[in-house]
Amino acid sequence: MDESGCSEKPRRLLSARITVYFVLAMCVFPQADYLEVLRLVKTGDKGLRSWSGVNKSSLTRARQRLGWPVLRELFRPVARPLGTDHELFRGLRVLALDGMLLAVPDSAGNNDAFGKSGSQRSPMGYPQARVVAVAEGSSHAVLDAAIGGFKDSERIVSDALDAHVGDGTLLLADRGLWGLARWHRLRNQGTHLLWRIERRKARRVQDVLPDAAT
Repeated sequence: MDESGCSEKPRRLLSARITVYFVLAMCVFPQADYLEVLRLVKTGDKGLRSWSGVNKSSLTRARQRLGWPVLRELFRPVARPLGTDHELFRGLRVLALDGMLLAVPDSAGNNDAFGKSGSQRSPMGYPQARVVAVAEGSSHAVLDAAIGGFKDSERIVSDALDAHVGDGTLLLADRGLWGLARWHRLRNQGTHLLWRIERRKARRVQDVLPDAAT
């Protein structure tokens, strides 16, 4: 946490360390509310102090104090392929690139950072973050993710993930991530590519492969 610039008062009940455990437990128990997740964290460490006075508001403030850089620095050292050698396809590690939209809390900061659907005069719903991730096909382990705004192109957002592919990898991608410049860039890195593409962009068929072709 020091590497991310996060410091704390040494006697604070909801310390940065406990808040990290709490956030990780939220991912493990997504259906549980804040206080139930906190109870589960407490169950796992009998040495923790009493939670008297802790409520949902104090947990929200603790997450705000912690900030996102701490979780990013925690994620990066442990994010790696988990598949074994016998799960390779023709000697290649299969990776998948895909994107999605996630609704985030309706705050002024999130609205400025991510934006909403609809027009500027008539925005609709919650702000939405565009998340593009690269994951290993066999284990579903997420290797990295890039986050942009609602109106950002998936193709541009995902450019930050190119460092995770190269020799020995087969990258799958949907047609929304197609781009000729990216195709050439990844091929020059030694990446094997299997992408969907819009029919109007693939007018010349190079070859038709039979089922189970190698």
